[in-house]
Amino acid sequence: MANKNLENSENSDNPNDGETSDLANRLLNGLTQEETAQLIDALFGVLSQELQDIAIAKLNPATQKTVRQILTPPSTITEDPTSETSVISLAKQAQTWCNLWQDWDVIIWEASQEEGQYIIQDAHWEPPYFHTTAFTENLEVVADKMLPLIQTAFDHDFIPDCSFIPVLLEVESQILNGLEEWIELPDGLPLGRQVTQCVLTWEWLLYCQQKQDAFNFAKKIRQSELEFSEITFDDDAMLNFLIQLPETDLENIFVGLTANRETLFWKEALNNLNSGWHKLYLDLLREYAPDRYVKNMRATIPQRWQNGLPVIEAFLAQNNYTESLIVIEETLQSLLKSDPVEWKPEKSLLVEYVDFYNRKDRSVYTLLCHYQETANGLHQTEQINALNIQKIAIYEGLNWSKMLNVFDKVEVSESTQKALFASWCNYINLQYDYDIWNRLRIVKTLDKWWVMWLIDSIKDPQKGADWFGKKMTEWMTNISGDQIKTGKNHEQLRLLTQDLTEIQNKGKSDYPKFYQEAIYRQKIYTQNDISRQEYLKQYAPNDLLEQVMNYWKTHLHYLIPQPELAQKSNYNQHARWMVALKEISPQNYKTIVAQWRVVHQRRSNLWKAMKEAGLSW
Repeated sequence: MANKNLENSENSDNPNDGETSDLANRLLNGLTQEETAQLIDALFGVLSQELQDIAIAKLNPATQKTVRQILTPPSTITEDPTSETSVISLAKQAQTWCNLWQDWDVIIWEASQEEGQYIIQDAHWEPPYFHTTAFTENLEVVADKMLPLIQTAFDHDFIPDCSFIPVLLEVESQILNGLEEWIELPDGLPLGRQVTQCVLTWEWLLYCQQKQDAFNFAKKIRQSELEFSEITFDDDAMLNFLIQLPETDLENIFVGLTANRETLFWKEALNNLNSGWHKLYLDLLREYAPDRYVKNMRATIPQRWQNGLPVIEAFLAQNNYTESLIVIEETLQSLLKSDPVEWKPEKSLLVEYVDFYNRKDRSVYTLLCHYQETANGLHQTEQINALNIQKIAIYEGLNWSKMLNVFDKVEVSESTQKALFASWCNYINLQYDYDIWNRLRIVKTLDKWWVMWLIDSIKDPQKGADWFGKKMTEWMTNISGDQIKTGKNHEQLRLLTQDLTEIQNKGKSDYPKFYQEAIYRQKIYTQNDISRQEYLKQYAPNDLLEQVMNYWKTHLHYLIPQPELAQKSNYNQHARWMVALKEISPQNYKTIVAQWRVVHQRRSNLWKAMKEAGLSW
């Protein structure tokens, strides 16, 4: 589709311009695009330069310019080898723009249909839902191609030439009207980065053309957000667009937001810590009003603990260590959700209380560094040294050798070392308490078990390998079958068996069926697992695996699931356990089969499952 300006600006004196000859139409209709390209190559290959110039001269001026640029060797067109827009005619760009909007309309049409491609039903018994992600991603593909064309489309009035905002309002209306009343949009209709960028770019060009100030532009975007009921812009894309505006425009936005921040129009957005407007205002405050920026950040520490870091940094820059310590405590209170703050660096390890995602956030380490700098300014030697241990624990808390080394090397009081070591042991215990691969969690209150004995034997030279071996033998001697059955010691013994098998046989058991069913748990090994196995290899008695396997041979039958507890007559699990039992303890297998033949003789599905598992009786 030609745009309206091109129809005027590209006219030449030739009365036939704009019309396609009958021959041209026959060629276009009769040949593929590839065949047409071959024909053009052939014609230009036999035409002299003079005849080429005569032919090109018959085209309208704009087309002549584009053709000559295309025919010019690339090295003389531009110094930028990635630039292609200079050799694409305006008419071609206008056509591409129109085609992209047609692609857009197809997506919207599908999204507005009661049984369109975005209405998904995972299973016939589950209700259908609108596939928001697929819809957003498909619009992103179109917007990604639109974005490089927006400046040219705006400058040359390509058709369609409407603003994206009214288009999106119509999109929202069409989709909502097309959905069944019971189909909800729990996540709304979030726009992706590229669509958001298209919206903002077009609106900015419009405001520049109208010579309006940047704050009015910001108000327009905010107004459109309020007009939408389900559509939302991508906050990161919006922030990135706004923050890259010229300096004078950013100052204009800052002045406007500051003057209007308490109005109903702006208050909610500026007070929402997850809003792009809030992040923008903080960036502008940091640039144009640093003191107010620090004050604003401090007020938001209860909602986002990371906001305490720049406040602490500001006080450290002033050598105001007393106030820095106060803000550190406020930040810790927010991080740990404790009231009042009870955590102290010489009392327990911070890593024990910080969740997984915050442990991976370098901000936690930064907070400890700020705490240490503050303690140094206040001449708190014990805290300084304790914070050395705290910092290492954040990233290396599961590395036993590094932690044991730091406890040995860092000089702290006996009470501090005792408290932090106990905290570290509890942190190690927590790794098993929340191990998703364990069928039964090791009880947290069970603070003395073989992993803790292993650590004790490493930490205390007077104990060592001999003491650990005796503890293990004593423990296994005293474990009863009932304790295994109830799970009190099952997971501890299972973990020990897997570790010893990995260490001595590289994971290959002499009883593979037993190992696969009763012992093996596939998992991603952490530094804790690596450390535990490294030390177990050094401290475990040579016959410990033999002792463990003898125990399983004697007690595995306690773990065989009871047929009367089967769900919906499914006995596959029972059969697998019986296979494991037969392999490791044939006599106990025969005993149980004999009991089942009497008690469960009518459970035909049980015996069928046993037979399919290759068992005989």
